[in-house]
Amino acid sequence: MPDTKYPGALLALVFALGTFFHSSSLVAQNVINEPDPFIIVEKPGADAGEAEPEATAADGMPEPLSAQISQHILKLAEAERDKRMDFMKVVIDDIVRLCKLDSSQRDSLELAAKGASERSMKEWHEQAERYFRTRLESTEGDAAKEMLEGMGSVNFGGNRSEEEGESLDLWKDTLKDVLTEEQVKRYESVLEQRYRDRVDAFAKMSVSTIDDHLRLTPDQKTRMAELVHGAAVDYLVDVQRYWGDYFERGMLMSLANASDEETLKAILTNEQFDRLREATSNFDHFWDQKRRLKKAREKAALKRKAGEAEEEYREAEEAGEEAPEVKES
Repeated sequence: MPDTKYPGALLALVFALGTFFHSSSLVAQNVINEPDPFIIVEKPGADAGEAEPEATAADGMPEPLSAQISQHILKLAEAERDKRMDFMKVVIDDIVRLCKLDSSQRDSLELAAKGASERSMKEWHEQAERYFRTRLESTEGDAAKEMLEGMGSVNFGGNRSEEEGESLDLWKDTLKDVLTEEQVKRYESVLEQRYRDRVDAFAKMSVSTIDDHLRLTPDQKTRMAELVHGAAVDYLVDVQRYWGDYFERGMLMSLANASDEETLKAILTNEQFDRLREATSNFDHFWDQKRRLKKAREKAALKRKAGEAEEEYREAEEAGEEAPEVKES
């Protein structure tokens, strides 16, 4: 016999369960129909003139706005992921032609390419979330929706983001696992030659542009070419990631600014130096940062070297041997 002492509580429980299943059905229907999340729907039973508290997401935004942002990011992410996977298909075709892979090897690379493309999206997602939610946190209703729709062309991954999957350890490890040792050596040699060709071409284009702008003497051109080529070796990847594949005149000449002012002044006349600085001033922030990082690395290397020398001195002293001389840096 069921307990009938609390008929009111039992009826309330039945009513609550009915309301829950009815609400679940509505949620499923909403997901399928994808209604405009900016539409404000009044809850049944709300008294006229009483404002219902607005639901908020975990990020503190109104629930409809937060959902709309998430939906927008997912849409952009799908297009970005397809772009990265399309590039990885080009990479796979290249390896197949160069190394004459069998069908099993190709299948393994295609599977790894999907994983690499997905994993390379991590930073993209973080930047997209930060970008949209920061800019829309104080916006409401139709204004937020309009702003969101106008942000579809933002590039969160840099100018060469589609190539990020190829640089991941996941992809490189797969190549070593799937390809034979001979195939790996052949492919790596081709990649190295391609990079050298790019460096040479970029450096020559840069020197040619500088020469056209400053009218270098043959000796100046030779010395400048050496500086610029060294800068291309060190920074070409960073430059292309930062500016993409379109290089305007000032950017090309700015490659010389990888060197410090004293080095450039030792090659150029005062007039040439001033003219170079004027033509490349828009790119100072990039090269200032690179020079600071270079000096920091050099300083860290000196400290490590001094630390190693000190350790050798201590070990020799403890062993009773003649201690090596520790030179001050």
